[in-house]
Amino acid sequence: MSQLNLNRPDELQRDCVDDFFEDFRDAYEQCESTLIELEQHPQQPELLHGIFRVVHTIKGNLGFIGLFSLIPLLQSLEDVLDDIRKGHMAYDSALCDVIQLTMNLTQKWVEVSIAGEAKPLSPASMQQICQRLSGLTSADERSRDVRIRQVLHLLDPAHPQGLIITDERLPDAVTTTASPVVETGESSAIAACRRLLQHYGIRMDADLEFFIQLIPALEQRHPRWQGRTARQLFLALEMNRLAGKKVDTVQLAVAVMLHDLGMSFLPLKMLDAQGLADPTQLSVWQRHAEMGASLVASSPRWQDAAAMIWQHHEHHDGSGFPDGLDGPDLSEGAKLLLIADEFDNKANDGDSPEQRKRALMRALLDINSGAGSKFDPYWVGMLSEVIKLHKQHYQR
Repeated sequence: MSQLNLNRPDELQRDCVDDFFEDFRDAYEQCESTLIELEQHPQQPELLHGIFRVVHTIKGNLGFIGLFSLIPLLQSLEDVLDDIRKGHMAYDSALCDVIQLTMNLTQKWVEVSIAGEAKPLSPASMQQICQRLSGLTSADERSRDVRIRQVLHLLDPAHPQGLIITDERLPDAVTTTASPVVETGESSAIAACRRLLQHYGIRMDADLEFFIQLIPALEQRHPRWQGRTARQLFLALEMNRLAGKKVDTVQLAVAVMLHDLGMSFLPLKMLDAQGLADPTQLSVWQRHAEMGASLVASSPRWQDAAAMIWQHHEHHDGSGFPDGLDGPDLSEGAKLLLIADEFDNKANDGDSPEQRKRALMRALLDINSGAGSKFDPYWVGMLSEVIKLHKQHYQR
């Protein structure tokens, strides 16, 4: 089969490139989900074999559309995967990130090539990454960790485990997409939530105005809380919308905005540890659901929201707190809120776009693996539907 010319825009050529790119995206997504699964189950060799096959297929198809400059990169990655398959290297989270970041670079290179845009790296930078990747296969165990960290820095200068190479710095850093816009600060936090309430048909009144004014103070209580109210509000209300508004929209919105009101009264060091450092702290931390619910329940109008807050750490199988209730005894809003809260906490762990993308995949895997035990399977399904529907938003 003859090589395609990306500079020749005839219709047949365009169709072939489109077919390639569609197949590439499917393979990329398959590799991405398999990597996260492999990190959870490293003793399953068939998962690693699957990644190797995907990379090998992509490498072959790149030549078909003329992207020969990418083949050395994927050949280097193949060598690393083969070493892992043969047991010469132990697969761990750092190697998972190396593979993922290499695939991210491949995806970015393919996209800009098809669009006719500038390449994300100079030829010298690409060559250095290929050399460092290939060098992992010949490194002994003592030096491999350092070499892996060097590769991580070349692929993503913001990676927390990356090691700066002081003697031969990369000429051009891998370009990254802009961080997702996070609404922070008093005016933006309130404005973001106000827009969401309006979008989902919730009319403001005196109570809602008071509750929404509390959000900036709550979010400023801890650095990890900034922007999360709007994120969780969107996730919860969208899950509920797809479920046909199974939960009262207004009560759910109030529960989302105020579910950690009780936690804000805890000492900051306990917020960092989530109360899990020792049994005494755990007992105090677990009371935050009761504290928040009691405050909201002081108004007869918000009894349903208070019940959601009280129960938002109860589990589908009865293993949660404060009362150990199981599925049939839990409010639907509490089941939904547990998933929205835990997913957001897990999915927003990371500073760079690549780290957040991996955190998103891990969060989805964790939530899905808990379906039927910790989480209600129905609402887990609704979460998956939201992520599919708004995939581009979550992958920014």
